[in-house]
Amino acid sequence: MSESKARVLLVEDELALADALVLSLKKMGFECSWAKTLREARELIVTESPRILVLDRQLPDGDGLDLLKDLRFRRLKVLVLSSKSSAEERIKGLERGADDYLPKPFHWDELKARLNALLRRKSEEVGGEFWSDESESPKLWQLDPDRLQVFTYQGWVVLTPLEFKFLSYVLQKPGTILSKDRLLREVWGFSLLPKTRTVDYLITQIRKRIEVEPESPKHLLTVRGAGVKFLI
Repeated sequence: MSESKARVLLVEDELALADALVLSLKKMGFECSWAKTLREARELIVTESPRILVLDRQLPDGDGLDLLKDLRFRRLKVLVLSSKSSAEERIKGLERGADDYLPKPFHWDELKARLNALLRRKSEEVGGEFWSDESESPKLWQLDPDRLQVFTYQGWVVLTPLEFKFLSYVLQKPGTILSKDRLLREVWGFSLLPKTRTVDYLITQIRKRIEVEPESPKHLLTVRGAGVKFLI
């Protein structure tokens, strides 16, 4: 039996394997839900709040790893279960945020052992502190001034002092268009405003740290001819 009656969400599009996995996971003592696509998985993550995600890579609507960028701010552990078994692919999965990676074909006892090992991780280190499964998780865009970091879709991200000051300022005024002159006064402290691309450069650097796709930002936006705004 697993250490607790934890809910597992299986994301697998191969019907025969999915049926066998669901049956086996239930026999192991887990509650189990099943999604065949990334879209279904996203819906079930919200409605059922699983503790563990067992994730295939090759799905009808994309690579299973694409789901991980949506999960960094959730209390969810991820075991990738994939026929993409080369060292390069396993490293890629772990670097993208998976907690474990088990190649197919696999042994059922090893799957059970790895799932129970994930459950035994009572806490995980985030930003130098330990956040237990029972404690409140950090919220998206939460700031930590002691460590100069912000909680993003990728987890805690450490900023430079100037980046932190800039982001703190715009986060206090979500949706407000802030002119570059105003930013130079309020963030940089200039009284005489120089002709400079300092603001543009800093925005580019911050986007690389906080946006999922820095080239197509969804949060730190430039409003042409007006300034900058931050969308929550």
